[in-house]
Amino acid sequence: MFQRTEAEDACEGLLSSDTKKRRSLTLDARWCSTVLCLSLFSAIVGSLIGRRIQSSNSDRVCFKHTSKSSPLQDDIEVSWHEVVFNGSLLKENVYRQDAGPEVDSAWEELGINYDSILVPPDVAGHVGLREDQVRAKVKYGGGFIANVEGLHHLHCLNLLRQALHWNFDYYHARAEGAFLNEDFILKKHVTHCLDILRQQLMCSVDVGVMGQVWFRPSPGKPPEAFVDFNTKHRCRYFEAIRKWAYEHQIEQPSPSDLLEPPQIGDRIFDEVP
Repeated sequence: MFQRTEAEDACEGLLSSDTKKRRSLTLDARWCSTVLCLSLFSAIVGSLIGRRIQSSNSDRVCFKHTSKSSPLQDDIEVSWHEVVFNGSLLKENVYRQDAGPEVDSAWEELGINYDSILVPPDVAGHVGLREDQVRAKVKYGGGFIANVEGLHHLHCLNLLRQALHWNFDYYHARAEGAFLNEDFILKKHVTHCLDILRQQLMCSVDVGVMGQVWFRPSPGKPPEAFVDFNTKHRCRYFEAIRKWAYEHQIEQPSPSDLLEPPQIGDRIFDEVP
């Protein structure tokens, strides 16, 4: 019967040891690969999340840096969107139509006639309101009466539209809104709006540039250059701001005793400022 020699036993032991080492090395390699893949995956996911957070934080920082303090800033999702302006000269949209119910409805939906909001007393100073400005009685919340400026700008632009000479007679005859007033006050209102918009446009002056395109004025005529007003812009998300203003309006009809009378020491102007 065949008998194993000591040399063969020793050799087999060495082979068995080598096999175990190879298996161990294989397991170690697999483990290292798994750890490496998980680490790489975690790094990619972390990077994407970090970029998203950084982008979100950058948007909020930019929003606060370029805006006057406002109660909206902490309540709405801050975001910017790329928008191509409709700068067509001859192709009108609903906002450019002649006076009538359709164009009025389009402007109304922008929030141009929303009612005032109440700014809580603990926020008022932070957003630039003074202690002697008009506020509601404590039983109605005690906040300060205020309006969102951007919607006032749109109100003003709408009034300029209504005052255009081809629209004026229509709105003057209806005697609604600003046209309820005598012509002297109406004129002051229109020019007030004109100058408010001038100041706003100068304050947030757009530094973008407009190129030019070629167009053919008529068949057979040589092409001519014309300014391309259809430019791209980075715009705040207007709908979020409009919705906030809509949801925070003072409930109507407002109480007849809503306002807290002026207190001793409050500044009272001798005329409309």
